[in-house]
Amino acid sequence: MKLPSQIFLITFTCFTLITTFTEVEASDAKAGGDLFAQRCAMCHGEKGKGDGPLAATMPADQKPRDLSKGDYKYATDKTKLIEVISKGGASVGLSVLMPAQSDLNQTQLEALADFVSSLKAN
Repeated sequence: MKLPSQIFLITFTCFTLITTFTEVEASDAKAGGDLFAQRCAMCHGEKGKGDGPLAATMPADQKPRDLSKGDYKYATDKTKLIEVISKGGASVGLSVLMPAQSDLNQTQLEALADFVSSLKAN
């Protein structure tokens, strides 16, 4: 009877798929966090509260948004958030001080957008 070997094969396949998807999600989250630390934290702060080291040097009406609040003027969904990140603030009527990240590919933009969305306080 081959039933035990079939059960093993099915179990192993399911475990492999679950592990692979978990690793991809963890990898995407790490990539988004790394990009945020490199490109955004200097203004938005490490935790996205708008308190990065450069924020103190900006005019009051151009301060970085506190991303932990999750109340965005323009980026009401992931597509719009990616647009703001890739094209910069001025392209959508927001701060001219937020630079475009036009050199990022779609995977990087999605990872960064997902990380930014994860900063919203629960």
